Amino acid sequence: MTTATERSITLERPRPLGPLIHFLEHQFLRFRTTFRGTVVSGTVGPLLYLLGIGVGLGSQIDAQDSGLGTADYLQFVGPGLMAAAAMQTAASESLWQTAGLLRWEGTYVSVSNTPLSTGQLFFGHVLWIGFRVFVGSAIYLAVLAGFGVPTSLLALLSPFAALLTGMAFGSLISAWTGYTTKDQSYAVILRLGIIPMYLFSGAFYPISQLPAALEFLARLTPVWHGVRLCRGLIIQQDLNPSQALVHLAVLAAYICLGLFLGSRFFRKTLGS
Repeated sequence: MTTATERSITLERPRPLGPLIHFLEHQFLRFRTTFRGTVVSGTVGPLLYLLGIGVGLGSQIDAQDSGLGTADYLQFVGPGLMAAAAMQTAASESLWQTAGLLRWEGTYVSVSNTPLSTGQLFFGHVLWIGFRVFVGSAIYLAVLAGFGVPTSLLALLSPFAALLTGMAFGSLISAWTGYTTKDQSYAVILRLGIIPMYLFSGAFYPISQLPAALEFLARLTPVWHGVRLCRGLIIQQDLNPSQALVHLAVLAAYICLGLFLGSRFFRKTLGS
């Protein structure tokens, strides 16, 4: 027979998602202390960038003659930069900051001793990166709206496209951070990975203007799919439902791959 004590223990066991929810709750509580700074930097940064690139440089570019398919350069580059910025934010959160949580500060070592499983920890980690990207993208969309760039209410869905883009990079790069024990490769990832993808993502010009080999490689990157989704949602350019599903499927595949690898590497690093 089950004793009262055993029943009490059974009732007190956390639900399967309970530890994950508590982990995210903890992240939200920490984020409240820096939220105001995030809003200010998230507004001023995109504003200056759009003024410099979209308006300043854009005044020297004829969007019609350049084959951009938009009324002006700001309308072309603005939506694409949302996805490109999501990639950069996710990369910055997934390298030194993740290594600090995982190894140097020991935060995740402590977390691994709670009922939270390693798989849940990594999933929560990637979800939190996605949330940070979503907040920044929502602020960025508000700045774009101030310039009159969005053309329909579908633009409200673009931060979710940026979120998926951020999670794709966040999961893959965090998986690498969990795998390697040295940080020398982090700068290489940024310089030879993130920066070239930023330039060749299609955010600044159509990738059809690249050499065939580079165009092919650009189409394989998560950020190109994110750029296409964000631009299609914000200004309804070259995005039908079937194309949107393909972009979503590719981003989901990258996320699943990153979650699979990351969970294994985090488990090995944390020894749990």
